[in-house]
Amino acid sequence: MKRYTLYFLALAATVFSSCQQDVAQEEDSCCAKPVAADQLPAGTGTLAIPTGAMTDMSLYNLESDWQNQRGEAVKLQDLQGKVQLVAMIYTHCSYACPRIVADLKRIESCLKEFKRDDIGIVLVTMDPARDTPERLNAFATSNSLDAKRWVLLTSEQDNIRELAALLNMKYKTELDGEISHSNIISVLNAQGEIIHQAEGLGVEPDETVNAIKGLLQKI
Repeated sequence: MKRYTLYFLALAATVFSSCQQDVAQEEDSCCAKPVAADQLPAGTGTLAIPTGAMTDMSLYNLESDWQNQRGEAVKLQDLQGKVQLVAMIYTHCSYACPRIVADLKRIESCLKEFKRDDIGIVLVTMDPARDTPERLNAFATSNSLDAKRWVLLTSEQDNIRELAALLNMKYKTELDGEISHSNIISVLNAQGEIIHQAEGLGVEPDETVNAIKGLLQKI
């Protein structure tokens, strides 16, 4: 799997250098202290995914072991077969992560005409020490996340960091336990390839929704 990680790390540099900033959004915010510009990506909006760049580079090729909010052992391959919205959060986050969840709910509300089986939403924790399956389940319940659509995942830290690299996500644990992180929502096709990413908080959902609708028309 190292070759996938190395490829995506190289791709991430290209993606971040070509971030679109046509629409002014709120400044990307972290849950903890501000982070130096060279540690987190600058700008908000849609991240440009080079045409054909994700061909045969499915996240589902990762063989790592995960647990969902019900404590069930899962593989990322279990997510295949439907369009997936993926974001990374941690449940003790008091600012950015709740807004990411709100952004995902807003996108979900724009797709009401589609069945639950057509679209999944995945939240991956960056804080496995505190975000146990029980904690993730309580978070899902308190945020009224539909268990038939929303999956919350945790794993070992190395597995989480590997997936974060493939999702172009950067995060850093501070000395006080808070986590500074970029805010990215990714859209995966049924094969687990990234076809669209939106960076920032409160980003207008139109482009993401249209990307999802385009994929669903092909399924």
